[in-house]
Amino acid sequence: MTIDQTTAKVLTDLLRELSSELDLHHEDEEFPALKATIETLRSAATLMTDAGHKIPEVYHHVMRRFERATRS
Repeated sequence: MTIDQTTAKVLTDLLRELSSELDLHHEDEEFPALKATIETLRSAATLMTDAGHKIPEVYHHVMRRFERATRS
């Protein structure tokens, strides 16, 4: 799969901005309720990585928080 540079930039910016907002405005105990949003982020990140683009670090940070918060 390929993603043109304009689309890649927009997706990167969206991943960075939404991840930053989730990180800043939600406590760990709120993360389970954000599952649908996290899955949408994950889908966008998968598109990006499959096309060979780098994912913003804040996305990885938020995903680690989500995994910790939803781990049984």
